[in-house]
Amino acid sequence: MKFIHIVMALLTALFIAPFVALVRAFASPPDGLCVLNTAGIYEDAILSRTASTAFTVPNLVAGVGTTAGIHAAPCAATGVVPLGFSPETAIVGERVAVDMGYGKAQLAVASAAVAADVPVYTSGAGKLSSAGGTGKWLMGRSAAAAAADGDEFTVIPCPPVLQA
Repeated sequence: MKFIHIVMALLTALFIAPFVALVRAFASPPDGLCVLNTAGIYEDAILSRTASTAFTVPNLVAGVGTTAGIHAAPCAATGVVPLGFSPETAIVGERVAVDMGYGKAQLAVASAAVAADVPVYTSGAGKLSSAGGTGKWLMGRSAAAAAADGDEFTVIPCPPVLQA
């Protein structure tokens, strides 16, 4: 009976343990960030892109950069498709995370004073304002107020909606 237990322990050590370690290595990419630029589902709705324009402050709205699927840039008021919110800064050529997690609170940067509980729209340089308009993107609803340009505030995001 002990012989069977010894054989099973050896088989586990020789075959199963290395297999588990290999699976764990591929399931946990470095820095906890998946670098995926192909169609598919992304863990925790985080994209990784290369900054084609610098993200000078954290929590800017990231939009499609120079090359779709590869680059991101702080979102312009109009003409740029928003991807999500970038919680970090990045220089040109550096990797930047973009959080597309709709429905969960996100920090954003205001371009002007924003009241609480109002719709917020793209306004340029990756910032948001309560001023909508043709060609701007609805990004969600403010959950807190911002007093002035550059202030961070909390947003409950929605999938971006182009305003006609």
